[in-house]
Amino acid sequence: MNGRFQPGNHLHVWRPPDYYHHGIYVSDDRVIQLGSGVTLRNKRGTAINAVSLADFENGGTAEAVRHGYSSWFTGWHPPADEPWKTVERAEFLLKLQPKLRYNLIGHNCEIIANMCVSGAWTESYQVRRFFGVRAIGAAVFLFWLAGRSRAKLPLPEWAIRAGIAWVLSGIGTIMMYNHQIKQFWAEIRDDWFANERILADDPRSGLTS
Repeated sequence: MNGRFQPGNHLHVWRPPDYYHHGIYVSDDRVIQLGSGVTLRNKRGTAINAVSLADFENGGTAEAVRHGYSSWFTGWHPPADEPWKTVERAEFLLKLQPKLRYNLIGHNCEIIANMCVSGAWTESYQVRRFFGVRAIGAAVFLFWLAGRSRAKLPLPEWAIRAGIAWVLSGIGTIMMYNHQIKQFWAEIRDDWFANERILADDPRSGLTS
């Protein structure tokens, strides 16, 4: 151990210029992740796997992710469960190897990490931020349209087409997000909750040390 992290820490590392890659720290030689985490292009065919901390960071600097707070922009971030449970869940998923392929929107490394930390919280805050930015963009666009309407100016045809495309793409993205999460739960639900019962009955459950 290098002293930076403790087993069960939820880590993320910035992959410029696109996103944060997430994983669960077990030791310096073992971080469990979904996908390779190097680029978005090479994640599609990857599975849950274990790599060294150095490989996980890949030249970046990993940080522990904060849990147990509420954000006005991304909503509720549930508190982290007992660290040993986080590790056990990550090892369980590594062994189970769910068949659902990586999906940037609805089945990504952050969702897997949040699930291990919380026990059931399958959310990606990066995707939530994307939805939030889209909503802000839509509000600005509608404000612009309202201004033109008040000034009795005609609406450009491109603006109408862009507005329709924006709405339809937003609906499609949200549907994909929800569908992927439901599909993942449909695949693993029975195995997952059987493992959760084992963790609940473990003598370590409820201990703080």
